[in-house]
Amino acid sequence: MKFRSLHKWDDIQGSKELILFAQLVEELLFEFTLDTYKPSAMNTSLLVREAIQTYSAIEAGSIKSPNLKHVIDELCTNIDKDMVAQSSLKVDLRGVKSTLKDPKIPDRSKLTCLKLLESQMPLRLYKSRNEELLVEAICETKSPSSIRTLTRSYITTLLNSGYSEKYIQGITRSFFHYSDDRISGNSEISNYLDKFKNEPEEFRVVYKGPLFLKGFESPAEKLGITITEDKGELSQVIDDLNFDLSENQIFLITKCKAKEFHRAKKYSDSKVEQLQTLIGLYHHKESPKKIKEGLVVSPNLDNGKIVASHFNPMHKCKDLKIGAASRKLKKFMAGFSMERESFFRFNRSADLHSLALASDSVENQLINLWTALESLLPSKDEEKISQIEHISNSIMPFLNIGYIQKIVTRLSKDLLLWNLEVSKNIFKKVDCTGIPEKTFHLLTLDKYEELRSDLKGCFNDFHLLSERFSYLEWLLSTPSNVVSSLDSHEQRVDWQIRRIYRARNMIVHDGKTPSYTEILIENIHNYLDTILSSLMSLGSKDHILNSIDEGFKMADLTYSSYYKRLSEKGLKFDESNIEMFFEADRI
Repeated sequence: MKFRSLHKWDDIQGSKELILFAQLVEELLFEFTLDTYKPSAMNTSLLVREAIQTYSAIEAGSIKSPNLKHVIDELCTNIDKDMVAQSSLKVDLRGVKSTLKDPKIPDRSKLTCLKLLESQMPLRLYKSRNEELLVEAICETKSPSSIRTLTRSYITTLLNSGYSEKYIQGITRSFFHYSDDRISGNSEISNYLDKFKNEPEEFRVVYKGPLFLKGFESPAEKLGITITEDKGELSQVIDDLNFDLSENQIFLITKCKAKEFHRAKKYSDSKVEQLQTLIGLYHHKESPKKIKEGLVVSPNLDNGKIVASHFNPMHKCKDLKIGAASRKLKKFMAGFSMERESFFRFNRSADLHSLALASDSVENQLINLWTALESLLPSKDEEKISQIEHISNSIMPFLNIGYIQKIVTRLSKDLLLWNLEVSKNIFKKVDCTGIPEKTFHLLTLDKYEELRSDLKGCFNDFHLLSERFSYLEWLLSTPSNVVSSLDSHEQRVDWQIRRIYRARNMIVHDGKTPSYTEILIENIHNYLDTILSSLMSLGSKDHILNSIDEGFKMADLTYSSYYKRLSEKGLKFDESNIEMFFEADRI
């Protein structure tokens, strides 16, 4: 979370709602934002489409029928909270939910109901209604909770409507912070939304590849790639941007329809990658190196932009610096106490994780990460439960046990990033050690109420940080709030795990890649890293456990105890029990 200058805003005091919107978009699109604060993979319109696709997959035999129930459960839950969907649909929602959730009603009848929803709420109309409600929330009702919900759904909608994160991020930063145009007030939201009215146009994308690709000119044509040394009608743009060939190079030129430069490059990259993959099948000895940089030429051929490789979703994660990574690995290798079979399982999962890191293909990344996750799991204890249920149940303790600690730690870092001097002065007055611990105490204990008020009074125009602080203050005010948050997080993660499973099946069995695959990769990568990190920590300690299965059991028992303690009747947070958040996370 970063505060950006508001020097181009004319009425800062009267534009609080638009400033909050701009800050929300900035956080949603930042590559290393916490998963909790990233855009959702789905909105209600996309969930309807997914439910129809799930029905088709069940009919084709690629997945089992219980999958439809979980998609419908998520859809019905989403509709209850989605003001865009509620204001778009012309059908009785209670009747829709009753039909969809009734186990006695045949799936074919549910499919008809889903198609009715799809007709009334295609993504194009959902986007338009989302924009109308955003203008209303920012300019009229001025409701922070509505702005937050509508902004999140809008970014999800844009990412599934042909816009890239890079493009949205660039437009947002330029419009609100860096262009010469002034921001007069909240009404400027309409001008911002107009930036996303693009219709698809034909772009050209020019790459430079090794000369030997000239021998594959004919198969390249079949994929829509022209291999040539001639700049032709692109000569002016290539010369203007110094994109000329070096010795022993050849141009690869593609055409594709897209709404903006970055998406055009991404679509064209898939063609070039496909050509290189096919060449590798027949020409093993000289497989071409990945071609990452390309010149994207505008539809009217009068300007262009050199676009580097697409940001790999595998790299959007927390990472250690070399020194810290070396120390942790040394400690792990010196103290690893697990039995031989567990070491091989762990190593196999780590190998698959490495393969996903090395690949530029989102399909390969998702499949390898899923296989890496499955290879770690203990065998099922109950034959009655499905494999996907077993996966979800097995990994949930690892993901939920540190959830509250993770978001509070993120807040502590955001406070220091916002204003180091003010935050340090506040933390000095909190009687405990460690910045995350101090943040917990500050948010939770009654004796720091005045200190919290002082800090909130300093946030000024950083409305997003103020909102986040107030929300976590409320969350930690009672254990029941924390329990509700954990339950909600568990439900969301379960739905996402099942979605990842369905996307994996769609890629493997149908050869189709969902538009939201990159978000799924970020999620499953985070899940896998969390589990591997916990197992590495446990496996490096003497007399803790001897196998991976014991690691999963320990996580299960620790989380059960933590959850049970939080659920105790009459429990109130005080200095004697706040430490439970840190004890539970140290599995």
